[in-house]
Amino acid sequence: MIGRALAALIAMTVVALGLAALRRPLAAWLIADGRPQAQRALRGAAGVPSKVAPASLVRVVVLDGLSRADAHLPALDALCARGADLAIDVGFPTKSLPVQAVLWSGLTAQQLGLGPHNDRATGVPGTLPVRFPDSLAVAESWSSIARAVGFARVIPAPAADRAREGHDPAAAAAWAVRFPDQAVAAAAGPVRLVLIHLLAIDEAAHAHGRHGASYRDALAAADRTLARVLAARPDATWLVLADHGHVDGGGHGDAELALRIVRGCVAPFGITRGAVHLVDVARHLRDLLGVAPEADAVGRPLAIALAAPDPDATLPRLPVTRALAAALVLVLAFGATLCTVRPRWTVAWLPVAALGYLIWQGPPSLSARDPRAAALCAVLAAIPARIGLQGHRRRVSPFLIPALGAVVAAGLIAGVPAALVDGTAPATPIWTAVLELVATVGAVALTGAAGWLAWSAAPDSAGRSGGEPAP
Repeated sequence: MIGRALAALIAMTVVALGLAALRRPLAAWLIADGRPQAQRALRGAAGVPSKVAPASLVRVVVLDGLSRADAHLPALDALCARGADLAIDVGFPTKSLPVQAVLWSGLTAQQLGLGPHNDRATGVPGTLPVRFPDSLAVAESWSSIARAVGFARVIPAPAADRAREGHDPAAAAAWAVRFPDQAVAAAAGPVRLVLIHLLAIDEAAHAHGRHGASYRDALAAADRTLARVLAARPDATWLVLADHGHVDGGGHGDAELALRIVRGCVAPFGITRGAVHLVDVARHLRDLLGVAPEADAVGRPLAIALAAPDPDATLPRLPVTRALAAALVLVLAFGATLCTVRPRWTVAWLPVAALGYLIWQGPPSLSARDPRAAALCAVLAAIPARIGLQGHRRRVSPFLIPALGAVVAAGLIAGVPAALVDGTAPATPIWTAVLELVATVGAVALTGAAGWLAWSAAPDSAGRSGGEPAP
């Protein structure tokens, strides 16, 4: 018995360590930038010339991480009351860099091939700020985003940016104090295009969720700063918007409505309300600055976009062929297992694990990437199945075949075959998160199978092989 237990433990440890080493590169690969994809035209007329008069001063304020449900800040309400109060669909992914890339380029994240992350070594092509040699961005932190979208001058310097690895803590602390005054000075100055990027709301939501004193304090501080910068240049044309929201517990990245639909206000503009896409707002910025849209841009003049809502138009669609192929793989995997396993009910461990995860954590999402819950649900669901298979020590098919079938099916839906042929596929809403979690379940099944086979093959303490019947 000791020999079997030791063999099983060694086998499970080796497999688990190997799979754990693969997890990080796999997770990074799943959200990496991928191939650019086409975007269908939106309703209305994207090619219609704009009737917006050019603006001499344009000021953009990004309230990072401000959920629409929390967006009734006094300063923002006052701005919206004298212009367009917009529900803006920022598309997918709901990460700050891809969203700002869409805002400043006018192309969707899929057209740019951007994944759900904020790391980019090169600049985003075709952005608006590069057209203005004096364009200025003032960021509370994550100044790398403003640099990636092409602002000519970005403050603070990297050493004072607390989001940057290796920053100077003293310089970052000093910048936190100076930021509101620097934002006001930039807004009041003569530069035609200015971005002010507030991060405190996002940081508080990540740390504590959308509740509690720290989150309320961050909302109040952002509102005070917004009021000051608006008052600094009342004659400018203003766009104030969030880049994404947060789930209640903090987190973002996927395509949930609470993350994807944000509040934005444009003033001066005709007093109106409506739903538009971020590419429409990007088109409005170009109209204000007299810059033609990129050739493939589908954003419409803002008045046309308000008159022709097109819900979910910039959200990536799941191809029917992928869904059918995935369904076929699942049917074959479960059908083959049901035909060869007794008792048949042991195959139900995987659906039970999936149901347990849904009840405990809710739908899979890139906004909350934690595979530990999926692993625990898989282990708990597999225990009764293992007991049900007592006496069939070598039988691992009820675990491996459904798990591997689910991994292959999720990979098909998430576009892995295309990625293996010609590069990383852009992340898919929901399904990339499903693949991540299903791969975790497959790793649990493979680890358990290794231990099971080692237990069956190893001699027990009396020297009998696990495959031999007991006397």
